[in-house]
Amino acid sequence: MRSANLLNFFAFKYVFGEDCKEANDALKSLLTVFLERKVANVHVTNVGVDPILEAFVEFDDNTKMKLAILIDQNIIKLHRLSEYYLMRLFGSQEEYDLNPCQVIAFYDGKE
Repeated sequence: MRSANLLNFFAFKYVFGEDCKEANDALKSLLTVFLERKVANVHVTNVGVDPILEAFVEFDDNTKMKLAILIDQNIIKLHRLSEYYLMRLFGSQEEYDLNPCQVIAFYDGKE
């Protein structure tokens, strides 16, 4: 059995950001827990080596959200990146189709 530190952005993106059913189901379960809402569908919008995982989330009540997930060991850097990605997510939307945006930041607490 292989193991990985999921607080490493490469490992996190490898596990939850792949374009396959297993990764999608795992990400839906993770988001259901952290957002405390039932996630019906999630689509990762930036597959690849970018350390930020961006996704479009649809909930079971048909509401939608744009989401970015950040992972880092530097709490100050995470705070600044969270603000940047929140603005980036909101700004990337079309004016006629605005959705709430949220950033989830994971920090390992070692600093």
